This record gives sequence, C-alpha cells and structure tokens, in this order.
Amino acid sequence: MRRALVVALVLVGAARSARAQYCPCYTLSAPENNMSCGVEAKPGTNPTVAQWNDIFLLVSGGPARWGTNGPSVADINEGCGKPMPSTPKPAVFPCELMKAIAMAETGWKQFCVPSTPASQKGPPERTIISFDCGYGIGQVTSGMHKGETPAFDRDRVAGDPTYNLATGTQILAAKWRATACVGDNIPSIIEDWYIATWAYNGLAASNDPNNANYDAMRTACNPNVGCSARPYQEKVWGWMEFPKSAAHAASVKVAYPDRATIMYSNNRVPAIPDPSCAGPTDCTQKRTVNRSACLGAGAVDAGAGPIPPGGDDGGVVDGVDGGAGGGHVAGGCGCTVGGRADDEGAWAAIALAALAIALAVWRRAATGGRAIA
Repeated sequence: MRRALVVALVLVGAARSARAQYCPCYTLSAPENNMSCGVEAKPGTNPTVAQWNDIFLLVSGGPARWGTNGPSVADINEGCGKPMPSTPKPAVFPCELMKAIAMAETGWKQFCVPSTPASQKGPPERTIISFDCGYGIGQVTSGMHKGETPAFDRDRVAGDPTYNLATGTQILAAKWRATACVGDNIPSIIEDWYIATWAYNGLAASNDPNNANYDAMRTACNPNVGCSARPYQEKVWGWMEFPKSAAHAASVKVAYPDRATIMYSNNRVPAIPDPSCAGPTDCTQKRTVNRSACLGAGAVDAGAGPIPPGGDDGGVVDGVDGGAGGGHVAGGCGCTVGGRADDEGAWAAIALAALAIALAVWRRAATGGRAIA
C-alpha cells in the first residue's frame, strides 16, 4: 500500500516538474538558432511579485509615466463617435490586461534557467527566448531578428524587464488602432480591449468565440485548473477573473461580449457593443464593464463598473495577426514558458486522481477494510 502512495506522490512531483522545467533560450550564439534571433541572452534575476506589480503599474501609464524606462509609443484613439468623437490620446493600458497576457505567455518571467535547446541547458538564469525569437516577459519578437534595426534598444529588451514590457505595449497599441470599436472605445475600460486582445494573438477563426470547435456551453476559463480549448482572449479574461494568487492581484469580474454580436469574417470583426455577459456563453446573467484600477477615472464611460481594488495576473506579448491559422506569428511563443502549459490542468488531474486512489487503498488497509468517515 505504501508503494501505491509513493507512486502517486511521484506522479504529482513529475507533473509539477514537467510544467516548471520548460525554458527556451534560442540566443544569438546558439547553433540551434534557426529563426535568426539577433540578440544575445542576458543574465538576470526575475523581479518579485511585488516588484512586478510596481512594473505593471508604471508601464500601464504609457510613455508619459515610464519616461526613459521604455521606448516611445504613438498615441491611440479614444471614442467611437458615441458619446464622443474619436480623438488621439496618449497611449495607456489597463494593468489588469497586461498582467493577464504576461501570465498566459511567460508566467511573469523575464529570465529562467534554460532547458532547451541542448547547447544552452543549465544555469545561470538568462533571458527567455522562444524558438521564434520572442524575448522576455513581453515575448517581444518584431525587431529582434538579425539585421533588424527597430527604434528601441534591443539589448534592454533582452535584459531589462521594465523596458521589455514597455516595448511589448507598442504591439498592443497597434492592435487597438487597427481593430474595430468595442463599446465607446475607451482605453481605460478593460473590456473595450476585447477585439484588440483577440488580434494580439491573431485575428483569426481559431480565436472566434463562435467557432464550432469550442463548447457552446463553456463557462469562464480558470487557467489555474486548465482550459486549453478556448479562444486566446478567453484565456486572458480567465487570468483576470482567476488570478494566480491574491499577491498577484484581486479578481476582476470581467464582462464578456454577447456572441450574437460578433460577426467574424475573413480576419475582420465589426464593432460590437460594450460586453455585458457574465460568461463567454452566458448572457442570462449580466456584468458591467470595469475601469482599470491603474488608470483612475480620467475617462468617463457610461456603465463602467466600480474600480476593482487591485490588478490581476498576466501581461504582454508581441503578437501579430495570424491569419486563418491564428497563433503568434511574429511574436509570442505559441509555446508556453514559465510553467503555463495548456495541459497543466490535465497533469494535475491525473496526479491528484492517482493520489486519491492510493490514499483510499491505504486507508482501507489501515482499518481492516472498514471505511473511514
């Protein structure tokens, strides 16, 4: 009986190990660098959770707040004609959204001890570099290949978590500008970023919430227990509602758009009303939209709910439209790093089931076959 218990505990340990060990570092000098990653990995230590929260707060305020800690980002527009005309505004970003994207992509990590490719295995901790040259917590890809000369400091993208995250917002801002309005198109309203978040991973059918491959009765994604068969933006929304811990952030009860209003076609999504549903398929129950706690009340949006007391988990990746195939094309891992694998829930379920069976067998043996209440 002890053997069964030991086996179950080994399975639990193996599941945790498999989730935690994956760390790509396809650095410039690696022989396996087949995608022309152009910058050498930098050694470093990840910020603490508290320090990350300070970084997200800083970066959410845009260039006006971060100054020399990040590159410039062009203005984004605010308003959709109702109740106000669209006007240029300095770029700002809901910290809750940034945290959620970063958690989905890298588990809030800029550095890790590489596990792949073979030539890079082992300490010290250094920049996460995915096979397609996504660098650090923001998985910044555009501008990071050999021969590219972007208008930002590539070495700081590799070595400075704050600068990396700020650089990643350039792509998020570009998606805001390039996609149709959600509601009144107010940057401080978290839910008004729904289509931009979709586009961040690829404005493709694979992320269409009406895609027939997804369960039409699915509830909100809780990434802590696993929910792989979801559109990308629903995973991000899930990290906002179900943060990794209270230290990372408070839960934000984000609203979902009514799927009946989403008319996706040929990598285009027309404007949709403010999200008001309590879940991705549940519009019987309603929610109000949320103004980012990091951006204050500078913008007024009718129907905006109370400011949550904190942010959430997750962050930023450099993603581009993936066409019909979806996924990260010029940014973001497509893979996951920092232990945020999509099959995490399945591993945990298998391990816990094995442990439960072993404990039941042991308890019956210890009591001569009698059940214990």
